[in-house]
Amino acid sequence: MKGQVIYLDYAATTPVDGETIAAALPYYGSTFYNPASTHMLGQIASSAVEFGRRACERAINADRGTVYFTSGGTEAINQAMKCVDIEAGSKVAVSAIEHDAVKACAEYLSRRGHEVVTVMPTEDGIITPEALEKAIEGGAALVCVMTVNNIVGTIQPIRELAQVAHRHGALFFTDAVQAVNSIELDVKDSDVDMLCVSGHKFYALKGSGFLYVKKGVKINALLDGGRQEYGLRAGTVDVPAVMALADGITRAQNCVDEYNAHAKILREAFLSALDCGKQIEIGPHVDDILSVAFDGVDGGRLAVALSVAGVCCSVGSACSAGSATPPDTLVAMKHGGAASSVRFSFGKPTTKAQAEAAAKIVNDTVKNLLAAKV
Repeated sequence: MKGQVIYLDYAATTPVDGETIAAALPYYGSTFYNPASTHMLGQIASSAVEFGRRACERAINADRGTVYFTSGGTEAINQAMKCVDIEAGSKVAVSAIEHDAVKACAEYLSRRGHEVVTVMPTEDGIITPEALEKAIEGGAALVCVMTVNNIVGTIQPIRELAQVAHRHGALFFTDAVQAVNSIELDVKDSDVDMLCVSGHKFYALKGSGFLYVKKGVKINALLDGGRQEYGLRAGTVDVPAVMALADGITRAQNCVDEYNAHAKILREAFLSALDCGKQIEIGPHVDDILSVAFDGVDGGRLAVALSVAGVCCSVGSACSAGSATPPDTLVAMKHGGAASSVRFSFGKPTTKAQAEAAAKIVNDTVKNLLAAKV
């Protein structure tokens, strides 16, 4: 492995699968037409978009006409939280372990006069129905809890949380961006009102994603302009991105068991070879995300040193890169090792040999950093 860079930051982004690229390529060249054009060539592109939409809906067991394409998770989150039709000044509940995009939208809603309450996790990173029940006692309009946490990988009890929200008259929105590879998504079984995904997390294109909106939920447009996406998202639809998105999410949802088995092997191999640090204890979780605290070492400094040594990982969300503060998720969990934590995340291309080699590099790097402090 000497001289090779080992990428362990798949929670930040993934490569595009070859088959997914193949699904998109014709729509860059031979079938490049604008799906909004009324002529017969434009309608070929329009048919492709609707084929892709239906494939995405089937992948999450959604009704026809409930998926709207976006540029990714952040746009979908903004539309779900800013454009849903809720009463002015009503209560909005947001978990403390959400992505920055959700937190920023919550701040926007607060400035607009909504009462925003934060739902805290347990020390093992779970948002419990009991905690949500207490937070929205007396009624609420909207609840936001992510499906899989992007820092520690905890799986939230979405179905039970949605039930609590609905009992209190609230809509339930979940950011499922980090969940597509490892969780079978079923919007009918979980009874969520809105859900979003982002293509670059499941081996499709960057700049692609969608927002699911349950039939009957009233939502307004985020972007003004044309009437694309049933009037909810103005702008020329990116047909290649749609086709890649549909292919990527279909492959991911069809291979959840295979993916999880591979991720478990990698996690166990990495931890077996790691003789320093302490795995952050969490509740039910996916295996492709692993946060480790290294006592006496600054997490940010360690991530930089590991990059120099040939292991690419992170101290938190890529969207928060450059922040000098520990990951909000670990702070909310009241974990004493938040400032010394590093996140490793595995993907389909990761091999067991790479996981073991990366752990050995971590061992040496941590040892060197601790020795330098003496």
